[in-house]
Amino acid sequence: MNTRLSGILLAVLLAGCHPQQAQDVPPPPPSPAPAPAESAVPAAPADVTPADPATPATDPTTTPAAPAQPTPAAPPPTDPSPAPKPTAAYAPAVDSMAIARPSAKMSVAVDLRYKFDGTAAIGEPVTLHLAAIPRVAGARFSVSVKAAPGLEFTNGTLAAQKVEAAAVYRQQLSVIRRSDAPENLRVLVTMDLPEGTAFGFFSIPLDAGTNAQKSDSVKLR
Repeated sequence: MNTRLSGILLAVLLAGCHPQQAQDVPPPPPSPAPAPAESAVPAAPADVTPADPATPATDPTTTPAAPAQPTPAAPPPTDPSPAPKPTAAYAPAVDSMAIARPSAKMSVAVDLRYKFDGTAAIGEPVTLHLAAIPRVAGARFSVSVKAAPGLEFTNGTLAAQKVEAAAVYRQQLSVIRRSDAPENLRVLVTMDLPEGTAFGFFSIPLDAGTNAQKSDSVKLR
């Protein structure tokens, strides 16, 4: 009995002394591979037209310079004479022109002559030539036909900054006479003198025809 018990104990001790095989430990699951970093996708470039290598780059913030303009041609020289030129090539001789009748209150030292190209018929245009002749020198010289009902005219003012004695200053205008027009044209002449402004009115009869003007000019010679 003791011998059998001793054998069991010995077997147990031997079994305790036998190294146990290590159990197979399953390997740890593989670590997940790190996800590759998302590469930054560059934004799509704006649609830019490639610059022409032959064209220099320009700054978009600057305003392009205006194209050079051609230099305007210089105006033709003007006549320094203070006397206005007639508006037509024809200018009657002073001696062939009648003398306009001055008003009683005459204070301007000027002679005014006139001539119609024809008879001032009603509704028909006629050209009136004026010639003003100062007897003294002056400044701010003006000859103007006064407007009146029944009269139509153009270029009714003659003006000069300075005038000389005995010089002839001409003007011509187209006159249309209506049925209700007055018998006479009234012309105002003004001129600045050292002592002040002088003025006077002249009368030109609209019924004066070519023959009548010739008779007047003959009487004045």
